[in-house]
Amino acid sequence: MRFIFLGPPGAGKGTQADILATRWQISHISTGDILRNTIKEQTTLGLQAQKHVEVGELVPDTLMMGLIRQRFGQQDTQQSWILDGFPRTIAQAQALDQLLSILHQAHPTVIYFEVPPEVLVERLLARGRLDDTESIIRRRLEIYDLETTPLIDFYRRRRCLKQINGNLSLDEVSKNLRKSLSTSSF
Repeated sequence: MRFIFLGPPGAGKGTQADILATRWQISHISTGDILRNTIKEQTTLGLQAQKHVEVGELVPDTLMMGLIRQRFGQQDTQQSWILDGFPRTIAQAQALDQLLSILHQAHPTVIYFEVPPEVLVERLLARGRLDDTESIIRRRLEIYDLETTPLIDFYRRRRCLKQINGNLSLDEVSKNLRKSLSTSSF
């Protein structure tokens, strides 16, 4: 089982990934967590990423791929995983394809969480992170629309994309997600 959870910040990807990872005993790979940890630890990659995160920009592809390569080098990613928050650009998707090919891993099923922008702003402000000011949130959503939305068509053309309404209750989203994934071939 390999999944990519795609959607804007605040769409519920991480929450749903946590639920499924626990339920199915598979790895949840959150690029947001990876970034926050590398920034907190002040690693070389973290310091480079921090400059972009602080102003609401996407971290450059080469830097993100470095972090992803490190994470996929760990034993728990060999069989099953949920990748949350990556890829965010076509270039990252293509680089991920290359990495998975090198690792002899099959292409994942991609789940796209749809949520209206105003709901996303409310959710992100409510979680109270220091880097979640309204202007930075709106900037992230703007960048998401420009750079990440093309991934929806990229994965739709591959016929591996499933869409989930993320603007429902937590339980309803979980139920719909499990139902959608139960029709996937692993």
